[in-house]
Amino acid sequence: MGNYILSYSKIAANCLWHNGKLISKSAETAAPSTILEDSYKSLNLSYPKFFKMDSLSKLGVLCAEPVLKDEPVNELFAKEKTAIVLSNKNSSLQTDLAYAKTMRDFPSPALFVYTLPNIVTGEIAIKHKITGENAFFIEPAFNAELLYNYTEMLLQENDAALCGWLHIDEKGCEGFLYFVAKQPAGEGKKSNFIRHNPDSITNLYIN
Repeated sequence: MGNYILSYSKIAANCLWHNGKLISKSAETAAPSTILEDSYKSLNLSYPKFFKMDSLSKLGVLCAEPVLKDEPVNELFAKEKTAIVLSNKNSSLQTDLAYAKTMRDFPSPALFVYTLPNIVTGEIAIKHKITGENAFFIEPAFNAELLYNYTEMLLQENDAALCGWLHIDEKGCEGFLYFVAKQPAGEGKKSNFIRHNPDSITNLYIN
């Protein structure tokens, strides 16, 4: 039958989008931290742990939130059969640099725990109780072919996956996550049912 993209979200150009609908918009001059704060408020989240995370993890959690509200893993998909596949171009560099500065005096344990890019997959998994496989790839640019090929391989033995691209630095932030499953999970749901392939992934990322 093939695999389908059921829901997607994006933080780009100072805006948070969910399935093509604008959720929040920050000022054009807003810093990445302000964009994340505005997005958090617009989603009506109440998750104190959020404020202890590094910026990359915050970006991932915010992009995942509307997607996984559409496709609640513990209600519609087996948590142990749901994977997380993410990517970016600079690993956890922003946090690495911040941690390096603290090493001049006393290294910060709070920053140290976020000096790996795959920590964001763990934060998403903890919040949504996902226990399936996960992977984080470092690529020079968004690579739809990589996400497609790796996810299709995982879906041979898994039911669904949260996939995408998360980039943040001092200049700006860009997040794009989508949820793909073997088949639509329910006749009455308002899912997108977009066929999973590199072209559709790229179109959602660009548009």
